[in-house]
Amino acid sequence: MRRLVLAALFLGQIDAMAQTDPLDFSLGELVAQEVITVARKRQEIGDVAAAVHVVSAEDIARMGVTTLPDALRLVPGVQVAAIGNNRWAVSVRGFNGRFSNSLLVMVDGRTVYSPLFSGTYWEALDIPLAEVDRIEVIRGPGAAMWGANAVNGIVNIITRWARATQGDAARVTVGSEDRALVYARHGATLEGGHYRVSYQGRSRDDSRQVNGDPGEDGWRTHRLGLRLEKFLGDVGELSVIGEVYRNDSRDLWNVPDITTATLLNPTRFTQHDEGVGLTMRLNRALDHGREWALQGSFQYVDSQVGDLLGERRSTLDLDGQYRFSTGPHDLIVGAGVRYHDQAVTGRGFFLAEESRRQFGLLSAFVHDEVTLMPDLLTLSAGLKFEHHSWTGNEWQPNLRLAWQLAPRHLVWGAVSAASRTPARVEYDMQYSPAVLSATPPTLARISSAEDLKAERMRALEIGYRGQPSNSLHVDLTAFHMRYRHLRTLQVSGISASGGWVVVDSPMVFNGSASVSGVEMALDWQPSARWRTRLSYSYLDTRIDAAGSAFSDNALAFYVDRVPSNQLGAHVTWKPQPGHALDMVLRHVGALGYRDPNGAPVDAYTELDLQYGWRASPKLTLALTGRNLLNARHEEFGRLYMPSPARDVERSVHLTAQWALD
Repeated sequence: MRRLVLAALFLGQIDAMAQTDPLDFSLGELVAQEVITVARKRQEIGDVAAAVHVVSAEDIARMGVTTLPDALRLVPGVQVAAIGNNRWAVSVRGFNGRFSNSLLVMVDGRTVYSPLFSGTYWEALDIPLAEVDRIEVIRGPGAAMWGANAVNGIVNIITRWARATQGDAARVTVGSEDRALVYARHGATLEGGHYRVSYQGRSRDDSRQVNGDPGEDGWRTHRLGLRLEKFLGDVGELSVIGEVYRNDSRDLWNVPDITTATLLNPTRFTQHDEGVGLTMRLNRALDHGREWALQGSFQYVDSQVGDLLGERRSTLDLDGQYRFSTGPHDLIVGAGVRYHDQAVTGRGFFLAEESRRQFGLLSAFVHDEVTLMPDLLTLSAGLKFEHHSWTGNEWQPNLRLAWQLAPRHLVWGAVSAASRTPARVEYDMQYSPAVLSATPPTLARISSAEDLKAERMRALEIGYRGQPSNSLHVDLTAFHMRYRHLRTLQVSGISASGGWVVVDSPMVFNGSASVSGVEMALDWQPSARWRTRLSYSYLDTRIDAAGSAFSDNALAFYVDRVPSNQLGAHVTWKPQPGHALDMVLRHVGALGYRDPNGAPVDAYTELDLQYGWRASPKLTLALTGRNLLNARHEEFGRLYMPSPARDVERSVHLTAQWALD
């Protein structure tokens, strides 16, 4: 009976959807899409002298994913590995880990990079995918525009305008992994503008450890969101974005414990993340191409990792820029200040020298885009100055050249430098993550660095982006990146404490390494019914041996936990209006780092399938199967935290989306 009802709904909508089908796609839209992250201004992607990739809202819907990290899996040069059902390692061009500290993540231009470990808590960044307009991914340094920590890349998650989400809508996903994922929104007008309020809640099951035991990594989230835009006449346009969230993510740590026979105490706990965020942005366009923007944001974060570690932090971020032109020069100047008030508490596993620290960052930048030869040659030069409370002054320059070989064919090159500022854990904390030996009981204790430095990188890039035919788009990038002052470990002494033999291993910033590679993306649309997107990346990571096996292993653990080869394919077929079948195939090579204390993380190949159906103008259905080739597979392995390795399991889910007005 249900099938007959659905068939009747479909037949009744065929004629209307033949005129305007929301599942339509166009290669022309791809090459003409705009990006704002590269140069803090709107540019067509075909004119950008950088390795940039845009994941659109349509891409996200067709991949059938339910989390932000999974939406990044097919971006060339991006490494995404699931650590479990509520943890991810996401990086660009190496240095992967749960806290990938060389990747700057932003939401609508507001940084969500954590100063505790350096990196992003993806489990706390559970932004509804229904509100994402696009994700702009910059591969390579962007520090000359966005500052420290934009070392290997930038991920800027850009949410949809309130005026684009008017009316009432709801989305429900149920399945074997996401037991329930519910989203609802209400959008309406206000005098001189628009607003949107929304809610998302999620309940996700446990995965499995690689030994078959329960993964102890269930996930529960709640998020309330607000967005409004209002025109203020001559003052400009005001945008306000606010959120309140709560995440409960389970975890299991094998905490060193001298009183147990195995010297390890399996400790189950729930990590509670609560937070409030508010961002206000004021833009105004003036005459003769001039414009200015002011943005201020406030974040309050309360994160409690059981009773092992806690962080309460307030962050205030102010940023402003002014754009103007003179002759062949298109100039942007700006400045900013960021202030953190952070309190860290630890017990046993983590210890902080002093609970509360107040620190910040002052910055100023200038960027000039010079038209050397109209419609042929453009030079971009930028410089960012920053002063950090802990590491002092940093200068981060950038030089880019774009050569328009012919219409729709761009060759570009870049020389850049970037820095990463240290995290709190590197400044004044210590922790004991592992038991080294049972006889005698020997414990590793990692402590903060005595001589703190900012990690530094220099990059050379060259790329091509073009459209050889109306049905084909190609994007190629080659790069070489050189690092110094990298974090590693050294053995400073051996002592006895509490029945343990303790090996003290302070952090030192004397490592160096290089990362080279190529990234390729091909988009082919032979007809209105077929579209194929291919991506491939090759990565070669090399560390400079320091002569100490302990230090070299620590540096390799930091740099090289990434695959050398990644291949992805996304094929969309529209058998008839209102219907789409998507196939996503991923091959990920074995991780380069071989853990001497554990099994290697091998290569894997997986397949996702989704069938989407626009049943009516107000109802869309999608049935998705993920990781269909293997019952389960491992993607990452050991962490700095003493968590067990977990597998990613095969799953299936059904999504229904309604327009309720």
